[in-house]
Amino acid sequence: MATPETIEDALEQAALNPKVVSTDKGRVESHDLSDLLAAAEHEAAQTAVSRNHFGLRMVKLEPPGGGF
Repeated sequence: MATPETIEDALEQAALNPKVVSTDKGRVESHDLSDLLAAAEHEAAQTAVSRNHFGLRMVKLEPPGGGF
């Protein structure tokens, strides 16, 4: 199975796979989905902060029929 390249890929893969798998040779547990969601939120916040407009846009509003 391929390793995920992004957090979104990891979330999708974790949601599709079982949390715990047990065999004769051992037991494997996946990451908790809440941890993956927290990582995705952190990555989204870091992306938003790195933008130069910080999510704000300044525009001049001119109502129609204002006579200007």
